[in-house]
Amino acid sequence: MARILPIAAALGLLVACDNADPSEELTQTVGYRSGVGATTSGERGNIKISEVLWSGSVSNDGTYDREDVFVELKNEGALPVNVENWILEISGALNLEWRIPAGNTVIAVGDRIVVAHKSSGCFPDVDVVMPELRFPTGDSFRLTLSDSDERLIEPIGSRTMPPFAGGYDLVRSRSMERIEMMFGGNGSEPQAWHYYTPLLDDDQDVENNDLVAISCREGTLASPGRANSPDYSGAFAAGNLE
Repeated sequence: MARILPIAAALGLLVACDNADPSEELTQTVGYRSGVGATTSGERGNIKISEVLWSGSVSNDGTYDREDVFVELKNEGALPVNVENWILEISGALNLEWRIPAGNTVIAVGDRIVVAHKSSGCFPDVDVVMPELRFPTGDSFRLTLSDSDERLIEPIGSRTMPPFAGGYDLVRSRSMERIEMMFGGNGSEPQAWHYYTPLLDDDQDVENNDLVAISCREGTLASPGRANSPDYSGAFAAGNLE
């Protein structure tokens, strides 16, 4: 026979439920879904690889530094994201995997961070230093970004094709910039990328290469941490909905 609780005891249970601490409920929420703080997980499309300087840097006196490379990440989602411990994997001519170390790894909505091999070269104001970061020079590579739970965020480049843009021509080094497509754009397609082009940043009224060291701006053409320059080819819709 089922046991029947006394009425007083049942009422006590109801009162206990009504008086439950609402903060206990919050501890059960998932940060990304609830919007509480910066999430450490991701969904495809919320973080994009927006610029890669794979070809090294060149100082104004012509000194070439093959190891001085960076990757820029942009948050195109609706919430801030912490990319600490996210995974960058390169495959093709070079096969390596890295975890993004601690640093200024929270990316605000619409903002960018720069992960670089070092901060002692042409990019002194990077957000995260990853000494292991490197690229094959001129050979094919695919760069894949996954979150800390190893969920695929996006791949860019190709294991079989040459780099889509950027390079070193013995005088200057240019980064590979993602075209600001109006309706997305697949990072694994060459038409989603172009060479860096000098541009004034309307928001700051400065060149979009202002985070490149002054001693390198003539030889290293890149826009770390800034809006990418537009695509002037006319082949694809660029810009934003504004």
